[in-house]
Amino acid sequence: MSIYLIASAMAATSPATPADTAPGAAIEARAEALPIYNFDSFCRKLAGGDFEKDVKCGEQEGAAYAKLEEIWASVPEARKIECHNVAYDPDTGAGSYALHLRCIEKGK
Repeated sequence: MSIYLIASAMAATSPATPADTAPGAAIEARAEALPIYNFDSFCRKLAGGDFEKDVKCGEQEGAAYAKLEEIWASVPEARKIECHNVAYDPDTGAGSYALHLRCIEKGK
């Protein structure tokens, strides 16, 4: 599955998120929703022009998103916010579900 199809499928099924709002209190108020990250930008930068790495990164992001969907309701709100701040770059709009998941798993 292409990275673009994964991103489209996730965006179509996900509610509005902290990543879509202004920083600060809005993030805390909406932390119950799984964020929508532009992981395509994240993967392209990480892959450095290597198509195979870009595709693999997209697949890992899709898997991490699926895992986050499964566990999201059981993650404490403070941890969701902390990990969102680790996984999301507000300057570029890039984000990573894999980074968010790793952050959450380290906190358990």
